[in-house]
Amino acid sequence: VAANDVLIKVGRTGICGTDLHIYKWDDWASKTVLVPLVVGHEFVGEIVEIGEDVRDFRVGELVSGEGHVVCGHCRNCMAGRRHLCNDTSGIGVTRPGAFAEYIALPQTNVWVHKPGID
Repeated sequence: VAANDVLIKVGRTGICGTDLHIYKWDDWASKTVLVPLVVGHEFVGEIVEIGEDVRDFRVGELVSGEGHVVCGHCRNCMAGRRHLCNDTSGIGVTRPGAFAEYIALPQTNVWVHKPGID
């Protein structure tokens, strides 16, 4: 796992409209999705490993993640407009997704769920 990444054992996934576009392999999917690729971007799981620079997460925590991975350094990211980053990659669209046993994400894309959530 990279220094700033969190490795998550996927427990559950969800299916949304994006996944249906990919399943149907419509015009958007055929122009956007880089195949072969594991798809899926809505998930919950348990942290099993953290990178050496990760400080805010612990092995065993229940987490999910934001599906748009951005650079964090461009003008838009620095201004809080991460959704406009020119270097965005999408989990399960242009980078490996969550319909897998494990997924690695930058720590900036991970959030912890409170204990007891089902």
